[in-house]
Amino acid sequence: MYSAVYEQLKKLKNGTEDETNGRHIVLPWAIDFCRRLPTPRVLDVGAGRGADLIAIRDSVPSAELSAIESFPVSVELLKRQGVEVSSINLERDRFPFPDGAFNVVICNQVLEHLKEIFWALSEISRVAADDGLIILGVPNLGSAHNRTALLFGKQPPAIHVVGPHVRGFTIDGFRSFVEAGGALKIEAVAGANFYPLPKQAARFMSKTLPGLSVSAFFRVRKVKGARNYIDVLQSGQSKALADTPYFTG
Repeated sequence: MYSAVYEQLKKLKNGTEDETNGRHIVLPWAIDFCRRLPTPRVLDVGAGRGADLIAIRDSVPSAELSAIESFPVSVELLKRQGVEVSSINLERDRFPFPDGAFNVVICNQVLEHLKEIFWALSEISRVAADDGLIILGVPNLGSAHNRTALLFGKQPPAIHVVGPHVRGFTIDGFRSFVEAGGALKIEAVAGANFYPLPKQAARFMSKTLPGLSVSAFFRVRKVKGARNYIDVLQSGQSKALADTPYFTG
């Protein structure tokens, strides 16, 4: 009986998947910041087909757009739209940009696919300008639907045993990860989508109870003058990583 109830709840989410990407959160944060600058430089890490980048340029025509993307179809589409594209291994390669190259760096629904999240976040931090804006979005392991899955003895959708999601984050856990060592500071947290509710109800509930929303979004600022994220971790200042092996370049 419990399995049947769970399967019915899963079906109710159909048609709301676009809400999970949180474009209604990411774009206002990015566009508001870009409008303060004469020529904002924006990087989208895992840009897909570039919908966020193009929306930013539509609102701020002076924005200079760059992307990191490896899927061939998306790479060609981005290039046709005038976006500078780099295809690299996010878990091993140094981003092909100088330190502080971008005013805004977006990484949305990407980190959950990576094992080497410390290296990826360090590179995101490195290429962000001092006082620059970093926008991070991840599935929320603490969401209502993940908790329901566990209640029924099911694998929570936010993290897979066999599948593309190899990392799981609660809002509290992700905050600890991002702010380790003090190089980055989270300014705001928002939630998006709320299974199995329809769109408008989901927006209300995810705003009211972001800790139970499907995805979590973090508006992060790079602390001016702070050392690079990976350097801080290697210095031993973060006790949480004392026994955790991770790639350092």
